[in-house]
Amino acid sequence: MTEKNDNLERWTVSEVLEAMSKPGYPEYIVKAVEQIQLWMKEGLDPSVQSGDPFYADYDKLYYQLDWLRNHVTFLGEDGQGAPSEAIVVSLDPGDQDEAMRMAVDHVAIFSDGKCNRVWILSDSWLPGEIFRYRRHLETLRGRGVDFHFLLITPEGWTEIPLYGESQGGPLGWQRGTTGVTGNEGPKGKEGNK
Repeated sequence: MTEKNDNLERWTVSEVLEAMSKPGYPEYIVKAVEQIQLWMKEGLDPSVQSGDPFYADYDKLYYQLDWLRNHVTFLGEDGQGAPSEAIVVSLDPGDQDEAMRMAVDHVAIFSDGKCNRVWILSDSWLPGEIFRYRRHLETLRGRGVDFHFLLITPEGWTEIPLYGESQGGPLGWQRGTTGVTGNEGPKGKEGNK
């Protein structure tokens, strides 16, 4: 005989299917991605540009992302924040090697074993710059640290698998925004830790 539990959380079929179709991301990561996307769109808008079409106001973006310190250590700034996770924002292809080195150094040297997840948010994917650190990533993963590389454009984003787990299928491109910052789209739980 089974007991009835009235305190169970109820899920709709669409919520279950949505949860099964894509990995869970913490709400603060999705919100950061959306803020970067909005910053990119503003940079491409001719009515907002300040004369130089190639100028990007990185200080404005980092100021807008300062709230992330409540959730993660923000690498590249002062390194202050939550010790269990770290984030690197790399929005210049020339800085991707430095972003990877900073992430690996933070986990291996500076976090005293407290960091167990690193997010790299980037607008470009340079495999040579990333896979140069493959042995480092695999070694640190063996110690319980996960690295997540999110490729972001103004119109969507996806996670690039770093560990060879992809079975050659599509990468799960996330179109547009997800609703975390008030735009239309599906809303979900915070994500897996």
